Amino acid sequence: MELKQFLDECRSDDLAHALRELGLPVTGNKPDRIGRLVGQYEGGTPANDILSAFRVDDIRRAAKSIGIEGA
Repeated sequence: MELKQFLDECRSDDLAHALRELGLPVTGNKPDRIGRLVGQYEGGTPANDILSAFRVDDIRRAAKSIGIEGA
């Protein structure tokens, strides 16, 4: 699974929180926010660092929505 696919399952507010934690602008709609996070990843930020910017419940919710068991 690609990072973008996982981020598509996150709520827009969850994306805004992660952007804020990473010191990035939180403006724009959901695709804009996903694009900013993917851009960070493509620019060399490890996926682990990006995912760590989310709250645990946000990651759990997105994981459940794609069928990851035990999330």
